[in-house]
Amino acid sequence: MDAVITRGIQSYVSRDWPAVRDSKDAFWATRIARLGPIEGLRIADELRRQVARQNPNWPSDEERHDDLTAHARFSELLRRASPPRGR
Repeated sequence: MDAVITRGIQSYVSRDWPAVRDSKDAFWATRIARLGPIEGLRIADELRRQVARQNPNWPSDEERHDDLTAHARFSELLRRASPPRGR
């Protein structure tokens, strides 16, 4: 029995993880290209719901504050960025 478990673990660990990542990226890019940006928002909301089910206290007040701070900083960086060339 231990050999079966060990082989399973070895098989999992030795996967071609870059190929797995590339495959997932291609899948989601194709899906969102086909279904539009609303699909990206739907997926994000499903992930948010999943986390909320697993941790009903998420996000904490501190996490919300940190998130808002990060968004404000990113927004400021976008405002200061140069517009794309040719426009």
